[in-house]
Amino acid sequence: MRAARVTYRRSVVHQRNGETTMEKKAFMELLEATGVQVQRAVDRFMGNENLYLTFLAKLPKQLRFEEILQALDNEDEEVFYLRVHDLKGLAGNLELAPIYECAQAILVEFRTSRFHQKKKLTDLTREARRESEQIAALINGYFREEERK
Repeated sequence: MRAARVTYRRSVVHQRNGETTMEKKAFMELLEATGVQVQRAVDRFMGNENLYLTFLAKLPKQLRFEEILQALDNEDEEVFYLRVHDLKGLAGNLELAPIYECAQAILVEFRTSRFHQKKKLTDLTREARRESEQIAALINGYFREEERK
């Protein structure tokens, strides 16, 4: 859907013992820069940022693109639909708009053509994967830093 270039601001990124660390505020701003609707997501979690972050930290392990692509290759309608629908729900609950929009586009195409437009479904799935990987990398980077603190 769109690729965002994400940069660190000096005021919220620190050097400590030769390692770069990022404050929570900076992380949230970087999420916003990728298209994540952070404030709506936090509101969905009753205003509890830490609860939102707990669920967000689980995202990278919940992305199941290998299963989606395998179901697409095998033309397994049930598994393909369920995995993409799960991705859409996960992205919607966490307000990950770039992933949600991709998953929605996949479902619309699938409902319209089933596997008759397999190349288009593959392209849309790869786009969803790219968006997901960008956000997952940001999440993994932040939480690796948090573990080192």
